[in-house]
Amino acid sequence: MWDNSKAIVHLDMDAYFASVEQQSNPLIRGKPVIVIGRGKRTVVATASYEAREYGLKAGMTLFQAKRLCPHVIGIAGSPVKYLYTTLNIRDVLLHFTDRVELYSIDEFFLDVTNSQSIFGSPEVIVKKIKDKVQKTTGLPCSCGLAPNKLLAKLGSKMNKPNGLSVVHPEGVADVLKGLPIGKLHGIGDKTRKYLNCLGITSADELGNAPISFLTSRFGFWGHLLKSMGNGIDNSPVPYYWEQGAIKSIGHSYTLPFDTSNLDIIKSYILMLCQKVNSRLHKEEKAARTVVLTIRYSDFHIFSRRKTVNYFVDTIHGIYRVCLKILEEMGRLAKPVRLVGVSVTGLVRDPKQLYLFEEFEREKKLSKAIEEINNRFGDFTIKPASFLLVEKFECSPENAY
Repeated sequence: MWDNSKAIVHLDMDAYFASVEQQSNPLIRGKPVIVIGRGKRTVVATASYEAREYGLKAGMTLFQAKRLCPHVIGIAGSPVKYLYTTLNIRDVLLHFTDRVELYSIDEFFLDVTNSQSIFGSPEVIVKKIKDKVQKTTGLPCSCGLAPNKLLAKLGSKMNKPNGLSVVHPEGVADVLKGLPIGKLHGIGDKTRKYLNCLGITSADELGNAPISFLTSRFGFWGHLLKSMGNGIDNSPVPYYWEQGAIKSIGHSYTLPFDTSNLDIIKSYILMLCQKVNSRLHKEEKAARTVVLTIRYSDFHIFSRRKTVNYFVDTIHGIYRVCLKILEEMGRLAKPVRLVGVSVTGLVRDPKQLYLFEEFEREKKLSKAIEEINNRFGDFTIKPASFLLVEKFECSPENAY
């Protein structure tokens, strides 16, 4: 059945953050739990399956969650705890194959094609994996087994929670027939709507569409869409040691109150630049591209990136690029709810020497601030503009 085909597994942890919290605290097991942030206006990061029965889901505000389920238990998220658990799960998976890809903090791809001589058929291997993860961490997971990553990810969503779905090589066409195209990983909402407008609503319709028809509307991506519609995905699962390179570093912050006050918004952006720069130095990286994200009060998101012709590796270096983006975007459309700063285009820190003394002095200052804050806590040393942030969080009457 799998003789001439790869055997790929997608493992998806169920309600991961909430499940980790329930496992570490027996008193909340079986109860509606949501994992939230630590700010005053946090949103739901994930909801336990008990909470989902009340309609709770990720992205909801805490107010909305409480309205749907007044007795829901809100727990501030613990990233360190989740990352520790993820690494434990990865160690379990490496027992079965060295082709393990950490796709996200709660998702893994595995290639068990060459593991069959040791552990049995792919179906037997997946069952062993699920049992081992459950015994080691106490956490449930759902798995999809298929000839490639696209179909394996589709399978892991078919029978949640704690499920196992198998897409056999000879059964691919049956699975794709009538399958809504939005269920194929990689087809977002905008693409789905556009394809629907073109009369394509299912995966098999996408696979049968003429390639000239798709490329005339999507360009080269039309070839990829047709392959997805036919259930074809040739991307490999890499060896675990081939991974780990960080592609971007970022932080975001939900403001305690919506505001159109540009000075306040700039102060928060500078705060985020300091946090991003600290992580940048810990990873011994420098960046070429800065991304500024703003979420307005109506939850509309504005995001723009700017690439510079030098390496950014200081707090104010990142901040200056953010200010340039702000300047180019013009007047704020609405009051702001969230700001985010990230850097990408990362390279190993080139230890560049600046021709201008003020830039060299700025880099040394950034390093000194970072060392003090690492020793005594975040924002022990902070720009004077942070005083405006602190005043705003205590008294929002100057928000506009």
